[in-house]
Amino acid sequence: MKTQPWQRDPEAYDFQFTITPLFFHLDVERHVNNVAVQSFHTEGRLRYLMNVSGADGIWCSDQVLLRPRRTVTQFLEETHYLTDVQCAVKLVAVDKDSCRFVIALFQNGECTSVQDCLMGAWNDGQWQPLPASLFDTLSARLGEVPELAPWPDFEAGPEADQGYPCRTPLEPRFIDQDTDRRLGELTIARYLEQSRVSSLDAMRLPGLGLLVARIDIHYLDWPAPLHSASLATGIAGFGNSSFRVHSGARVNDVLVGVCESVMVLMNREQRRPTPIDAAMRDAMAGSLVAG
Repeated sequence: MKTQPWQRDPEAYDFQFTITPLFFHLDVERHVNNVAVQSFHTEGRLRYLMNVSGADGIWCSDQVLLRPRRTVTQFLEETHYLTDVQCAVKLVAVDKDSCRFVIALFQNGECTSVQDCLMGAWNDGQWQPLPASLFDTLSARLGEVPELAPWPDFEAGPEADQGYPCRTPLEPRFIDQDTDRRLGELTIARYLEQSRVSSLDAMRLPGLGLLVARIDIHYLDWPAPLHSASLATGIAGFGNSSFRVHSGARVNDVLVGVCESVMVLMNREQRRPTPIDAAMRDAMAGSLVAG
């Protein structure tokens, strides 16, 4: 999935506002962490919805929950501390069961990331049609539909993680709940990040680093309460300097999210991609996805 030219142009979007990165958004690489970047995209979508339909039903709900069904985030440049980020949002599709947004972040005049987000309505343990009032409001707002790339070929089902060989237990925390006392959207993203990080020790060598190029998340369930959690990961394939990682997160033994991450091996000094050699591939052989 490649970004389209219009997605990197801030003038192509319907709604914009500014976010200031905070110090605790930084990770060990000293740039804004990928999940923190995803939180900026989430904030963009929520503020857009609040702008067009008001806060009622957006802040929290005891019935129908508006939640992402799938997000694909492409990281084009690092996002840094102390410089404001312009968040731009465009509604690009609406139907009875879902709506789709493109959210882009800009810093210092450069597009740093783009997210495609498919939203849905969750109730009684399954996806439902969008509330009629929201469907009508968004349909009236939908303008000219720009060119969109097809979704990546990454399928997700309730048993998708069974072939992922690396397993990590996890203890849910109070903070993992959102305002609806459900598993939070960014908690799922953080679980999947932890699953990926826990399985890549063989790739962490002096002078080398790993950058995330794309994260594709399917959100499958929104449980409450949270009793237990477990993570699963596997390497799905290697390129020259990149590789794909599949991750899954279970809560209460139910698969709540699966993810494909495209990672790039970097030379820290040169800040350029570097080939994945045979020794690294052999070291990760036991982590390959079964089948």
